[in-house]
Amino acid sequence: MAIVQFADYRRHDAAMVEAGNALMALLAGAQLAAHLLKLNEGSQRLLPEVYPNVQHIGRFNLRSEAARELLESADTHLGAMGVPYALAIHEDYNKTCLSLLESDGKVPLGTADRLVLARQHGEIESATGGSFAADSLLQLDTLRLMRNCLIHEGGRAGNALVDAVARWDAKTAAGWTKVVRRTPQALAVGDIVAFGYGEMLLALAVTKSLARQANQMLQTALTTARWADLVVADLFETSPGARKAPDRLRRAKGLARHLCGSLGLTELDLQSALVRA
Repeated sequence: MAIVQFADYRRHDAAMVEAGNALMALLAGAQLAAHLLKLNEGSQRLLPEVYPNVQHIGRFNLRSEAARELLESADTHLGAMGVPYALAIHEDYNKTCLSLLESDGKVPLGTADRLVLARQHGEIESATGGSFAADSLLQLDTLRLMRNCLIHEGGRAGNALVDAVARWDAKTAAGWTKVVRRTPQALAVGDIVAFGYGEMLLALAVTKSLARQANQMLQTALTTARWADLVVADLFETSPGARKAPDRLRRAKGLARHLCGSLGLTELDLQSALVRA
């Protein structure tokens, strides 16, 4: 099923691309810096002395070798920062999906604001009659629990995380290992929870997949009138002059074909939405 490019989905997609690019830039920058610091190997001078014009270098007041060791292990810290970042963007997108379902009477008012990430996917499934891929949900839930251990357990594995990993099936484990190149299946309660480049990549990949799945569920769950309203709202947001333009119906039809042609919105659907707007 094609993806409907409604405004909030486009914003979510752009936020995920921006986050992924920023995280990869930081990782590549750390490795580039570590490589360049090899030129100063053996020097006893501190970095602020060597690179006085680099902004914030005073906060990195180390000799080259010590700095290089930190930079070479930057993926561990970027993973610990990147996983919560990706999950936060995904949680906000789920909230948007639930708000749309609220506006169409598919879930009670207040659901979007009330539910946390652990319960959002189940509510979307119940409201739409669809199902997320089980392995994607298990991987997402594991990443969520890893994040919780980082924030609430001093970075050590808790019972909830160990129990969740024990519920993995072969497909979930294979998908995780393919991307991350290691597995948390040997974790015991109290062990350090490891983050790195692989966990960060998986968080970006699995949230993108789940977002697309939610998009497809919304296509059949929301009414035609709701989709037509979204197209018209999108038109007025991106082209403010369209509200009073004599050809606004033609513009709405063109935008509908471009953003959500698979929904088959008719001229009457869009004309009614323009009247409501």
